[in-house]
Amino acid sequence: MFNLVPMKRPILIYIIIAIITLISSCTVTEDITLTGDGGRVSSSIDIESYFVDVLEDFSEFMPKSDERIIDSAISQAADQLSTSGYASNVVFIKDGENSYIGDFDFNNLTDLMKAFSESTEQDVIRKGENSIDFYVDINNYSKLESLIPFLSDPNIEVYLARYNVGYSEQDYLDMLVFSLGEEAPESVKKSTITLNFTVPGEITKLEGATKTGSNSFTYSFRLIDFLLLSSPLAFSVEWK
Repeated sequence: MFNLVPMKRPILIYIIIAIITLISSCTVTEDITLTGDGGRVSSSIDIESYFVDVLEDFSEFMPKSDERIIDSAISQAADQLSTSGYASNVVFIKDGENSYIGDFDFNNLTDLMKAFSESTEQDVIRKGENSIDFYVDINNYSKLESLIPFLSDPNIEVYLARYNVGYSEQDYLDMLVFSLGEEAPESVKKSTITLNFTVPGEITKLEGATKTGSNSFTYSFRLIDFLLLSSPLAFSVEWK
């Protein structure tokens, strides 16, 4: 299905995690609590059983293991966080047949992003003393690829925004039928990503997201909106 090519990074794990989170029918929820420069992230990932079966096609490329390929990918992602030097108290567990929850602390959001980036220069996420700005469109997409290197892996980038400029949703979904099977389009249409933030102060300005409390807000988007990037994904928040 995919033409695997050698890279310096642990490519198989990046590919698997990328596919799980970007092309599967899943609900990904991130609860992010900021406390000054640091904070805590709690994650919840629910994956449709159909896509679990698709991912098992990768098993022949992986070292022999008693773990399912998804279980192995999640555990290795946790290991990467633990050894990054910028995350602590990393715990990821399986809480259902195809669902996972995880938590970790970080001391500095900017440093954590740099730890997983090939470049220190990025403008996708900008954190000020009392503000956060998030903005990604097709013009700064390369900066997001720098921040999250697996997005530019040749094995999956054909499914992502750079390769699908100008595609309609229907064109894209039709392409998935040939690549991943007839169930894939409906799976992608049901997939959402939700980011719930709690900031260390009273929110004074919020654009592009929904306020849920005096110091909290939520930002949610459809997976296909990210896969096509026909319009920017963005929010900004300030607090005091």
